[in-house]
Amino acid sequence: MSNIIKSFLFIVVVISSFSCAPNRKLNYIQDQQADIVNEKNELVKTIVLKEPEYTLRPNDRILVGIFSLTEDKFNFLGKTDGKPEFEAKLDSQGQIELPVIGIIKVGGLSVDRAEKKIKSATGEYLKSPRVIVKVLNFNFTVMGEVTRQGTYNVVDPKVNVLEAIGQAGGLTEFADGENIKLVRNEGGKARVYKLNVLEDNLLLSDKFFLQPNDIILVNQLKNRSQNQQRLSTISLLVSIITSLGFVIIQATR
Repeated sequence: MSNIIKSFLFIVVVISSFSCAPNRKLNYIQDQQADIVNEKNELVKTIVLKEPEYTLRPNDRILVGIFSLTEDKFNFLGKTDGKPEFEAKLDSQGQIELPVIGIIKVGGLSVDRAEKKIKSATGEYLKSPRVIVKVLNFNFTVMGEVTRQGTYNVVDPKVNVLEAIGQAGGLTEFADGENIKLVRNEGGKARVYKLNVLEDNLLLSDKFFLQPNDIILVNQLKNRSQNQQRLSTISLLVSIITSLGFVIIQATR
């Protein structure tokens, strides 16, 4: 009786050891060499990010909001469908067209510079204009071992890999954070880059920030299928041993 119980407990321990992923595979941005280490952990490391400045491109869709002190009856760029903004699409030359004002080229400009250029053009017709530009077509896709696979849209063109994974609900326990792939369209060619979200060196990568239509592929750990097969086999053995133990107990009474 006691030997059967001991065998059962031993197998349970074995199952637990197989079902637990090592912490190394679960922790994001693991520190490689801290700048400062103190008891309170106030500062672990300082890293200067290679933050890109997104430039508007042909065929980008943008939301343009133009606000001014001009009276509504004289404001030809006033509310559209009850809203003080309108959607515009850059043509193949990176241009948009505004009523009365005409064509303005914003392609190749950052969002901030595009706002200033539109403000300068409208300032000749409107009183104290204020311009806000938002990118509408900044999409990225996250697939694989994340909680919610899918395509996501953001209006802030400074989204990074970790934020994208966060939008997808984070990595699952079976995700291989050391071998995440970033698929990016560059000059009509699909280029695949390897990222490791388990090390803080990711923050230094020029691929840390996303580009529109990037695809993040999160692979599963290579030994996941092997572990699942082992767990199935061990679970079957546990059931058999438990059943045999019950039969033996009944027979020896």
